[in-house]
Amino acid sequence: MCAYLAVVGSPWVRDLLIGAWTDEGGLLGTVYRALLAPGWVLWPGSGPFSDTADLRGLTAFAALLAGVLVLVPRLVGRAPGRSGVRLAAAVGTGVLVSLAAAPLSWLVVFTFDPYAEVVYGRYAFGAFLVDGLVFGLLLGLVIAAVYGPAGAAGPRAGRRARAPSPTSEGSTAMADDAPAAGGVAASVATGTEPGDATRYLCAAAYTDPVFARQVVDRLLGDRLGAVAVSPGVDLVPVARHSLTARRLRRERDRRLAAAYGAIALFGPLWLLLVWPALSLLGRASRVGEPYAAERGRHLPRMSRWRLAATGCCLPAGGAALGAALSSLPLPGAVRWLLGCYWYGVPALLAAVAGAALALRAVLDEEADVDARMRGALRRGAFDPEGLPRPGAVEPWAAGRIAAVADAQRGNVHCHSGFSPFVGYGRRESAWTLTVPLLPAESARGVAAFDAWAVVARLRRRLVETADALPSATGADPRGARPVVEDRVFVSGRELSGDGRLLPDPLRPPATRLPEEAVRQVVLRPDGTARHYLVSHVPLWGGEVVPSHLLHVAVADGALHLRCERYLLGPVRRDLHAVDLLPPASLMGRDRGALLSGALRRTGGALWRAPWSCLADALAEYRRPRRLRAETRAAREDPAFDRGARFSVREYAQGPEYFHHFQPVDARHTLDALDRHALAAVRDFLDEHGVDTADFRAQSQTILNHGVLQTGGVSVVGNQAVGTGAQARATTATASADGARPPGGSAGR
Repeated sequence: MCAYLAVVGSPWVRDLLIGAWTDEGGLLGTVYRALLAPGWVLWPGSGPFSDTADLRGLTAFAALLAGVLVLVPRLVGRAPGRSGVRLAAAVGTGVLVSLAAAPLSWLVVFTFDPYAEVVYGRYAFGAFLVDGLVFGLLLGLVIAAVYGPAGAAGPRAGRRARAPSPTSEGSTAMADDAPAAGGVAASVATGTEPGDATRYLCAAAYTDPVFARQVVDRLLGDRLGAVAVSPGVDLVPVARHSLTARRLRRERDRRLAAAYGAIALFGPLWLLLVWPALSLLGRASRVGEPYAAERGRHLPRMSRWRLAATGCCLPAGGAALGAALSSLPLPGAVRWLLGCYWYGVPALLAAVAGAALALRAVLDEEADVDARMRGALRRGAFDPEGLPRPGAVEPWAAGRIAAVADAQRGNVHCHSGFSPFVGYGRRESAWTLTVPLLPAESARGVAAFDAWAVVARLRRRLVETADALPSATGADPRGARPVVEDRVFVSGRELSGDGRLLPDPLRPPATRLPEEAVRQVVLRPDGTARHYLVSHVPLWGGEVVPSHLLHVAVADGALHLRCERYLLGPVRRDLHAVDLLPPASLMGRDRGALLSGALRRTGGALWRAPWSCLADALAEYRRPRRLRAETRAAREDPAFDRGARFSVREYAQGPEYFHHFQPVDARHTLDALDRHALAAVRDFLDEHGVDTADFRAQSQTILNHGVLQTGGVSVVGNQAVGTGAQARATTATASADGARPPGGSAGR
């Protein structure tokens, strides 16, 4: 931006503009005159008149340069880049900087140059302001182009933390065990009581509008799709709080849209000045700490004197701007756009009143959210069964919430896409094991059994193991009771014609199968629906949930075991804010934190409000039409996808752990479940006379090394075992027939 100003204000560009400028008036002449306002020279002019122009140009150039360096990174660089917010911030900041430079240059020129009145006339102040306004609009467009749309890299974009986004498979990539912040412990709370994960997601509905919108649109709005349930979280209160947060946000947006309309009615272009003005008030209201705390955070302090002084200066500047613009001979439409009729008084009053109404609406929202965080969403007071106020639920959403509750009580997991385990987090590891059913003693033979008998033995053993874990006995307050359950996984495109899983083609798939139907699925290992014995143990308040999914099949004279180990990680760092609120006693003495935050948010919220109201109206208009289209497709398309596509818990999953022992506890739990599952199968095979020598060798490899290679070539280099052993680096090559599977050898 500084280079842009230096080029535009250079004497060579000014000479080109003077050569191309004709004496014609109109818009083009105004633009030429505005571009000639700032400038710099290498040597003084040859006459007094040129010295006057050079003095004006140097003053405007210096003021613009200072404004760009100070205000643009703070007002534009930190603005959210969505729904035209960054564009409005860029244009408003450019106009603000240029309008501040115009009176300064007028004051300097008419104070120190005796020829100023001869060159510019007695009433030059209005012309200076018009030139500043036009140049500010051009400067704002250039700022918007430099900073770009949402996600573009501004000067500070590389240093801003980005919120994690879900992957295409519905899970969020987790980082290593170390925190993402380079090992430095930042302020964050961790779950300590059962239900904390649910509470964090309920609080996120009020603090993260995007999260609430995703829950309402993709979970509740998908009327014919299955629900992606997740262990350790209750989606029913999350859905209710998301609906309440959306209703409250819509009410706020309607109030903001009314303020927006009042300002636009009296002077539309004044909207470009309201947001920077509110941002300046927000910055002026906060007092920086001379020494930042290294182990904690300071409660933001409010400077009432600075806020009052800034609040008095801004309307005074607006009055001067309106009076100056009203002195210009402009057409009626332009005067309405600029709000410069009647000396700009109506537009100024509308801007002040609209900004005050918008600030009140946002401040009410801040106070309401703060009260909810300190009340019903506080640890120890949170009740998942309690209805948020206001508790009324739209009729179209009530049925879907009931379907969510049924899905959480069911045993059918209907998925969309490749991976059937949507909702269980990221894949930690997997192992497979195949045991030929050969008799241990040739004289006795093998007692007949099927996969259901193996599943029953495994279920009984894993239930005993889960009940013995610390989280089940109450010795570990960070966990909830472990769960061992049968679940049937099926693709949403393979339900047509199956009356058990799709009793009604115009309703979501079934969520529960009776025990006999589950048994039939187990006995048919090659069917479209597959059975898994699922064990999951919510740890750390439900933020860390290891899941152990075991598939059993008896076919081709062998017992086949496949284990999938999945892990749900903690929710994002920003969603723990409900446990990081300052004490209520401190907030009671100083509400400056709420006012300062409301001032910073009001400008962007005011700019987005009309478009948000329009989007909400269009969404309500399109919802029944989209449902009719989906219903027609479900009736006509036998491969209609009814699987779950969106997991609320995976969407909120963060990229990092917040405690060293979170992944340690999860892997310890998974290893314990592995050992008990393999021990149960070994005992079962011994009781039925099966030779378990090969099974013991394979299971020992899994337990000791975590990897079971069933084919191909393995190359191990630089390995030394024993006292005094040494290893030398050598080059090894290996080849095997067949393509290499994605991700390397199966194992963990």
